[in-house]
Amino acid sequence: MIYLSVDEFHQFQCAADRCLNTCCVGWKIVMNRETYEKMVEGEEVLQIPASDWLEDKGNEISVRLDHGRCPMLTEDNLCRVVARLGPEYLCPTCMFYPRCACSYGDVQELYLALSCPEVLRSLMEKEQIEFDIGEDEISGQEYPHTELYVFESAVRTSLVEFLYTMRQISLPVRLFAAFTILEEGVRMDREGNHNADLLRLCIDAYAQPEVLCAMEEKLRSVVDERSRYHFLGQILNIAGKYKEYERFHRLVQQAVEYFGREYTEDYEQQLKTFRETVCREYGKFYTNYWVYRLFCDLISVPEFEKSREKFLYIGVEFALFQTIALVSFIKGNLDREEYMYIISCLSRLMEHSDSFYQSLTSSIVDNDLVSVAGILLLIIA
Repeated sequence: MIYLSVDEFHQFQCAADRCLNTCCVGWKIVMNRETYEKMVEGEEVLQIPASDWLEDKGNEISVRLDHGRCPMLTEDNLCRVVARLGPEYLCPTCMFYPRCACSYGDVQELYLALSCPEVLRSLMEKEQIEFDIGEDEISGQEYPHTELYVFESAVRTSLVEFLYTMRQISLPVRLFAAFTILEEGVRMDREGNHNADLLRLCIDAYAQPEVLCAMEEKLRSVVDERSRYHFLGQILNIAGKYKEYERFHRLVQQAVEYFGREYTEDYEQQLKTFRETVCREYGKFYTNYWVYRLFCDLISVPEFEKSREKFLYIGVEFALFQTIALVSFIKGNLDREEYMYIISCLSRLMEHSDSFYQSLTSSIVDNDLVSVAGILLLIIA
């Protein structure tokens, strides 16, 4: 088996009580039978009967949350199971998160979920993400899409390289060019052409500085700030419906109120200031964020064509956290930790709420933004 992982995967350590947005609040926690029996055996040490905090429905065992909190989470946000029994007593869900794994035959890809603030912290502190490759003698299951996986991996590797090596070009332009390259990959796949060298020629054509500079000029002239303002206000209303995280919900409501007011020239000036300060400060992080999402989420083997939809979805998420951060910045309460908290909460909605995705899709259609290229102009330019 070949293991491809982000460099932080094996070094990750939970922040425990220092976490900005603990995964022990607001999430359904499913437990296997083996761990359930351990909790029954450890009742005396835990000082709480298993039946008081675990719900056994026969085919599923889950934690009975107390006002959204895991009953094993102490007031100072430490895990009672870890403190009294040891980390080996944790259920697989708690032990593995935020680690994720996807297998493609003899290749397993390993990464970390962006809903964890500690993962975001590492992306903010890095110059750029590195990838590790390991191997052992374990054989993977037979995989029917090996050729497509190899091609998609070449597309993804090329996009990552493109985003990192062209940093003198603004991120919106690099993202727009990356989407165009992705479109070319999808077109080639439709035709049954998985020639990675041919795709490389397409990427080289876009990587010419004069081509990207011309694209930057064009993007500046076609983006309508009023349309962007309207669209962002619409998608914020969707985010406002989800109240799992009280503090986050207050931030969303604050942003909804801001975008609910009539359009003023203040918005353009505030956005300009935000870009020149916050966006510039986090320039490396933004590139790392998109590279990370390209690796973890974008290539949807074996449904390569859905990658365009995923690219758009990531773009909307990016626009949402930037917009909520903008309003927090205007109100004077945006610091680094608040910024990571906002991204973490939105990532949780994206990872765990199908209805959130469906609502976003409906909003895009309602705003006549069925063109992925069109919406990219609005959300990343």
